[in-house]
Amino acid sequence: MSFYIKAVEDGPIPPLTDRGYIVRNIYLPALSNPRAMDLSLHVALCLGMLALCLAMPPKEKQVRWCAKSKSEFSKCRDLVNTCKNKEITLSCVEKSSTDECLTAIQNDRADAICVDGGDVYKGSLQPYNLKPIMAENYGSHTEPDTCYYAVAVVKKSSTFTFDELRDKRSCHTGIGKTAGWNVIIGLLLEKQLLKWEGPDTESLEKAVSKFFKASCVPGAKEPKLCQQCAGKKEHKCARSNNEPYYNYAGAFKCLQDDKGDVAFVKHSTVPEELHKDYELLCPDNTRKPISDYKNCNLAKVPAHSVLARARDDKSKDIIAFLQEAQKTKECKLFSSQHGKDLLFKDTAVSLVPLPPTIDGFLFLGAVYYQEIHALKEGVKEDDLAAPSKVRWCTQSKAEKTKCDDWTTISGGSIECTEAATAEDCILQILKGDADAVTLDGGYMYTAGQCGLVPVMGEYYDLDDLTPCQRRSSQAKGVYYAVAIAKKGTKVSWKNLRGVKTCHTAVGRTAGWNIPVGLITNETNNCDFASYVGESCAPGSDVKSNLCKLCIGDPAKPLDSAKKCSPSASEAYHGYSGAFRCLVEKGDVCFAKHTTVFENTDGKNPAAWAKDLKSDDYELLCPDGSRAPINDFKRCNLAEVPAHSVVTLPGKRKPVVEILVNQQSLYGRKGFQKDIFQMFQSKDGKDLLFKDSTQCLLEISEKTTMQEFLGDKYYTAVTSLNKCSNTKSGLLSSCTFHSC
Repeated sequence: MSFYIKAVEDGPIPPLTDRGYIVRNIYLPALSNPRAMDLSLHVALCLGMLALCLAMPPKEKQVRWCAKSKSEFSKCRDLVNTCKNKEITLSCVEKSSTDECLTAIQNDRADAICVDGGDVYKGSLQPYNLKPIMAENYGSHTEPDTCYYAVAVVKKSSTFTFDELRDKRSCHTGIGKTAGWNVIIGLLLEKQLLKWEGPDTESLEKAVSKFFKASCVPGAKEPKLCQQCAGKKEHKCARSNNEPYYNYAGAFKCLQDDKGDVAFVKHSTVPEELHKDYELLCPDNTRKPISDYKNCNLAKVPAHSVLARARDDKSKDIIAFLQEAQKTKECKLFSSQHGKDLLFKDTAVSLVPLPPTIDGFLFLGAVYYQEIHALKEGVKEDDLAAPSKVRWCTQSKAEKTKCDDWTTISGGSIECTEAATAEDCILQILKGDADAVTLDGGYMYTAGQCGLVPVMGEYYDLDDLTPCQRRSSQAKGVYYAVAIAKKGTKVSWKNLRGVKTCHTAVGRTAGWNIPVGLITNETNNCDFASYVGESCAPGSDVKSNLCKLCIGDPAKPLDSAKKCSPSASEAYHGYSGAFRCLVEKGDVCFAKHTTVFENTDGKNPAAWAKDLKSDDYELLCPDGSRAPINDFKRCNLAEVPAHSVVTLPGKRKPVVEILVNQQSLYGRKGFQKDIFQMFQSKDGKDLLFKDSTQCLLEISEKTTMQEFLGDKYYTAVTSLNKCSNTKSGLLSSCTFHSC
């Protein structure tokens, strides 16, 4: 039997030759049996189709950029010719506005556009579902700055102050834009200079049109807000470069042409040679030189960013094309002969890729995101009223069950939300979908970087309950991070290379930040996975060495999604889980000083723990020695802060008041502790709070997250997170920029 290859084009069934059927150069031997011949023909045709598919050239990668004006389209066509890329081609799609571009990208008729924060907000919502993937950098290549300042520019010859803006003529970059609309209108509302009762009474545009004498707000629908615009016919007041007074340069030209008394733009809009004729209007009713924008601005806000669809992988091609384009000298992304700020802002020096996990909410930040939302929806009375309940974020089914029990007897004070991980809870609180959660110090660090604050800390000292008897106390709970090993083994702190390690979860204090931070510092090696042997570190890449020991949910062994999950879905997650990992598979486990006591000598009835003896385990000391498990004050890796309840700064007071009340009812000494106990877990360990918690102590409102965690621990976590392979996606997103 021989095979020969030859292509077959579209047409009838290939001819039968004396050697067989010819299908894409594959000769299949002819068979005398009709059924066999029929089977042979089917096989031949299938092979032919497969071969044709394999021979097709790979689909050309293309990035379709959306231009929202003729001048932008002209610049885009210039970039097509000057920004050559061997693997990815650029093409241009012309639309008449940002909204049309957002729709085109949503419908897969375009791929990308660079927009300001107001449009990032709009694009992140339904129906668009777009996400920012790169940000403009206004700093330098070595010290990027992905923020800018929104400012109010006036002529030096004028004399009015910020509080005297009513009845002035105003020039804006565009409706819904950050510097030209969202920031200034939000500030006028905050200072109560502008009165608006919400969209049910009148539109925000109508309220603003009553405030200013006349305006140019490109994209506005209210006639008075378009009165000063200079566009011709259908282009008048267009939210694109077809309107001469659109965007930063346009708003400033509106001021220059004496069509306005004030222009709301960004700090770099006024050309340096004109600084002498203009100055900044400060919210404190002073004026300052244009160059003093850091001390006289309306807000520091996120940079413009490139938007793409969140649902597909096109963002990889967009980023790859733009990164390569920035290396090409002939490719002028940030300037153009066709006008100012076309496609990108002329003041940008580069485009910086964003963390893959970032979305519109995280890019803009919770505060600015909520401010834009308030401008769209108005501030409702319910938003101003003090919350009468706390929505508690749960991280597992067992936690949800306990929380539901709490809800039933709380008189409506507690409600429960569901999340898969601690970071999901942080995100829920940031987005206003939950109010509070108790976190380990490692996650508290992340929460602090994302803008949450500690409000009540767990207290564990059973020998001194005096602090629990006071509403506020200077005392705070602490515990010890320890390394635990089986008695009789040879492992020590000094010979951890290649050993099997068990961790509570990536990012947690005792189980990850402290031991990995110490090892990283001692070995000067960020690649912890290559230093130790197999591990279970929930939250790691499930394919990595750090998940090899994990077992997922023993009750659902076929559910691979549970394996190495940083939640109770992974049996080796948390303090008891890490200790179980040591019992069943590992050489050393990193947990807290009470972990052995809580899971041995009959304290834990679970099948894996019920027969364990505390005397069979020892602590590994940093000096290489070992110590009994009750010698944790001398032999530990670090003294670390207690777990704490976190929330948004604006919700601190109601969260504290409700928890103080609930603790008086269901705490260790609660009046109704026989009905429910906050600090006990029936169907698991450490649910909602650690079981060793004696009470919750209020944390002073002035205490920052860094102060609560302590400088030593805060610095250790900061240093650890400089290793990019240990930094979580949420932390990367929250710390991407400082505005």
